[in-house]
Amino acid sequence: MSNLCKNDIALSCKDLSFSYQQTKVLHNISLQFHKGEFIALLGKNGAGKSTLLSCLIGLLPSDFSHLEITGLNPLSASRTAIARQVSFVPQEHDDMFPFSVVDVVVMGRTVYLGPFGAPRDIDYTSVHEILEELYISHLKQRIYNTLSGGEKQLVLLARALVQTRTMVFLDEPTNHLDYKNRFQILANLKKQCVENNSCVVACLHDPNYANIFADRVILINEGRIVADGKTDEIMTGEAISRLYGLAVNRSNRTVEPCFCQPAYAGKVLLLVGASGSGKTTTLQKILSNNKQLNFAGIICPGTWKNDKRHSSTVINISTGESTLFAKRSDEYDSPFTFFKNGQKVADRALVAEELHGTDCIIVDEVGPLELRDGGHAPQLPPLLSLEKPKHIWAIRPSIVAHVCSKWMLVDPVIIDVNDANATSQIQHFLKSKQEGL
Repeated sequence: MSNLCKNDIALSCKDLSFSYQQTKVLHNISLQFHKGEFIALLGKNGAGKSTLLSCLIGLLPSDFSHLEITGLNPLSASRTAIARQVSFVPQEHDDMFPFSVVDVVVMGRTVYLGPFGAPRDIDYTSVHEILEELYISHLKQRIYNTLSGGEKQLVLLARALVQTRTMVFLDEPTNHLDYKNRFQILANLKKQCVENNSCVVACLHDPNYANIFADRVILINEGRIVADGKTDEIMTGEAISRLYGLAVNRSNRTVEPCFCQPAYAGKVLLLVGASGSGKTTTLQKILSNNKQLNFAGIICPGTWKNDKRHSSTVINISTGESTLFAKRSDEYDSPFTFFKNGQKVADRALVAEELHGTDCIIVDEVGPLELRDGGHAPQLPPLLSLEKPKHIWAIRPSIVAHVCSKWMLVDPVIIDVNDANATSQIQHFLKSKQEGL
């Protein structure tokens, strides 16, 4: 955003944090919003998108070192002054008293009236203009409480736009709207940016809407900003896969889940076996016998005591880097302790953006920790989103169905490590081609 001058700044904040009942929800958020921008906030449910919008306009008390709305300090400026600069369309709305649509929309003009002021002709003129602009003038005499959810959403947008077009915040504006109206409402918001130099900030569920309409995308995960920039630069398949925990592919400005694309069928081989059954040994043999292929990922050979795995070492297949990954105490049947340095080695080996040209990615292993979203779990969806590499995951028999469901694997190849033909079946998998590739 360096090409935008200081006079274009609509809102800026630095080190903004918010806690709810001693649980931190937002962590040191620093942002600048500019006039004329359509900004999309993307993230999973509970990521902090709605909370961030509410904090930025002072609906929730937050901690910050700086917060300014079109030159106004929310700590000293009146709520009326702020409301003349920014309007808000919430995700959920309570039914009001049985007002007509015109009466609901004209409520947006109250910030320009005195304590006992009544709407003027000029206010009603603004209302009728915005109803026409949103193609809902036919609703003007309807009672708000009798409208559908989508119609109510459009009426609340009309109320926000008659309040101010300087800056408009929206929390899931396409909720309850039918297919056409979703595009129509977002196109109208984009029009506000272009024609009125408005700053529009919208939380969106569907990344495809951000692809089409947003100038800028902010990705939020667990109350932190993980990416912020121009839409084409931020909206990569790997980034969206990592954000939502679902493997997706982005091509021709369209985000599509990999599970519905033929090219991703049969890309994953699950090498199934109990602990100590020889999965890692088989993987090492495959690596040794296929040196002409470009492998990446991790293998985790271990040591044994009392017929139980006692420790595991993680090895980066690409670089050879290795370190202790997990270890039990000497006490029999004690739980594993996992080491941060081991996880860092694994993380470096599983960076999707660096593995586009890889022939096969090995993950030894995907287990109960990953099913609880720990361990390697955050890396798996972006890895699955890559078009070229095949995948070999070592897993336990008891979790095959759960693994296939969680990562929405399409026609995975399942091989029992104890099968006498396991190695030859893996060789066949490595030589085969995916449909559509």
